[in-house]
Amino acid sequence: MAQMISIFSDRLHKEWLPSYCNAPHRCYPIEGFKTSTIKNLSEYDAKWFMRALDDGLVIESDGNFVAPRSAAKEMIFWEGSKNKIPRPITLWIEPIITIGALARLNNEFGWPASNLGAQSKTWEFDLVCYRGKSEKEYIVCEVKKVPKEIEKLLHFMRYYSVKEAQTIEPANATERNAYRKVQGIRKTWPVFFWALGPNKDSHVFKVVRNDNSEIFDLLPTPEEALKYEQT
Repeated sequence: MAQMISIFSDRLHKEWLPSYCNAPHRCYPIEGFKTSTIKNLSEYDAKWFMRALDDGLVIESDGNFVAPRSAAKEMIFWEGSKNKIPRPITLWIEPIITIGALARLNNEFGWPASNLGAQSKTWEFDLVCYRGKSEKEYIVCEVKKVPKEIEKLLHFMRYYSVKEAQTIEPANATERNAYRKVQGIRKTWPVFFWALGPNKDSHVFKVVRNDNSEIFDLLPTPEEALKYEQT
């Protein structure tokens, strides 16, 4: 584990950064990348991200990463102002955690690659697991880059999950984001909700619906509940 960041950094500069910057629709100078932003990534998340690539769970092209059931392309770089030369580019932590989680679901919990995707079809969640060929969302996952964001997310989700849908969305951005996750769960009623932060900050919940109402509870559940079971 001690060398994971070094290996990640080497591959980033040789593989993913050139692919991203040299894509025909970008053509950015590689020198714009802020190498210092790699320090924000944990060894744990770097390891699982590379595992997802090496196991073929995601395919990279022009800096875009796609899993078999992905509803959108993931990118691991964030672009700064166009007015600065070279254009600043930083490492984007959340997609790296998301892609790493695909590897964990496959390797630790036995989910087939064909059942895994980044981004839900309605855009509320960062990662989704489907049962078999069904379009039914079985696990939905929201990823945050720091533990404090996970705490706030769960606080507001618990608050709104036991209330009816609001006529107007919350004005506060953090609260509104959490409210949209609650509404996302109400659209598809997954079995599990997974809140995932950096470096093993993981919280799994069983979605317990109150009869046929829109009200539900998030029941804390061990990670082992994510294990794939054939139907």
